[in-house]
Amino acid sequence: MNRRDFLAKATALATGALMPAMFPIRALAGPPAKDAAAQLSTYNWGNPSEAKAYGQAFERFRKVYPNVTVQDNIAPISSWSDYADKLVTQIAGGNPPDIINIAVEGVRLAVDKQLLRPLDDLVAADPEAKALVDKIPAKLKDALTVDGKLYEIPNGAQTMVIHYNTRIFKEAGLEPPKPDWTWDDFVAIAKKLTSGEGDKKVYGYGLPWFNFAIHPWYLTNGTYPVTADFKHSNLNDPKILEVAKFIHSLVYEHGVSPDPIGLNVYDQFAAGRFAMVGAGRWPVTGWVANGFTDFDIVPWPRKETAATVFGCGGWGISPQSKNPELAFEAIKQLISLETVTALMEIGQQIPIYEEAAKKESFLSAPKGAPGFFEALKTAKPVAAPVFFNTLDRILGRTFDQIITEELSPEDALAAAHEELEAEIQRS
Repeated sequence: MNRRDFLAKATALATGALMPAMFPIRALAGPPAKDAAAQLSTYNWGNPSEAKAYGQAFERFRKVYPNVTVQDNIAPISSWSDYADKLVTQIAGGNPPDIINIAVEGVRLAVDKQLLRPLDDLVAADPEAKALVDKIPAKLKDALTVDGKLYEIPNGAQTMVIHYNTRIFKEAGLEPPKPDWTWDDFVAIAKKLTSGEGDKKVYGYGLPWFNFAIHPWYLTNGTYPVTADFKHSNLNDPKILEVAKFIHSLVYEHGVSPDPIGLNVYDQFAAGRFAMVGAGRWPVTGWVANGFTDFDIVPWPRKETAATVFGCGGWGISPQSKNPELAFEAIKQLISLETVTALMEIGQQIPIYEEAAKKESFLSAPKGAPGFFEALKTAKPVAAPVFFNTLDRILGRTFDQIITEELSPEDALAAAHEELEAEIQRS
């Protein structure tokens, strides 16, 4: 599954089945001896190609620690909730994994449930690890840091940008969007690109209909779905209402987007039905593999500020791991340039290292590929409070109500804010 599929579903350690049990962090025993013997396990996710890259990393680890085996448990999942349930069950059964892969959406809740141990001491004590971690963009590390402690080391990212069909722009006699374009520019261009009728209809923009993809509109308008301390709803912010009205206007006032519910905008973009679409890097490999190369990328249009959203995953260690030092040595292989490059070349991830983002395998498509990594400079992480799953569910339903005109944007967001605050108080 790619990030879009995950984020379109219920997300991130939402179950309340596990009470916040006190999981003491095992004391470190110092650098592991090369003849150390142990068995490590992971709680991991990914497709078969990614599993192969992980396996190669663990093979390199075993060349250094030949008496240590790693059982890489790739959990087959249909949603983050399913992923969470399996992790909770495993821990409750007294069989905690040593190495855990969780995306930013689940980190604060995982920390709240004491499923992760801080990694700062391990990084500080290891010059090789520190050199690798120091190369990772600070924003990715900050996203996986809670109360000043780093709980996961990033393993890859996604930044939202606008993809545009170069052929359609050229046929319409339009220049590509400028990097500093605005919401008004976006609407004007989308109107010029909307043409035809019926099966020949081309829309200026395809609305991706999941919360991660709506975040850039919040951020470019200078707002965020939750408060700065991640403790309360911010859905009563007038700027959130402006975003909702703007998205509604794309369908009903400007007519540059169709009803997005149930629509696969990425297939339709590749088929030439949309001139523009919002996405990260995840669709690129599939488009190119299927012969669609008439596209490029540009930063998200701004209103108050230049911004976009990013998501990332990371490697963490269970506080119950009997071998945290060995688990950390294995993570060093997972964040090596070799592994990061391999995962990048599979096609979905934006690498955590700028040097990987300069490789031809990253730059080959689209022409503006450096913009994926460049976007991190103005990006903010997807809103991922402890109550992320509740936020994700409420926002999804609220925007459905707005786009179907079941409720006005004002009424829908007022109800959403009240419901979210009530849920937070009950939790």
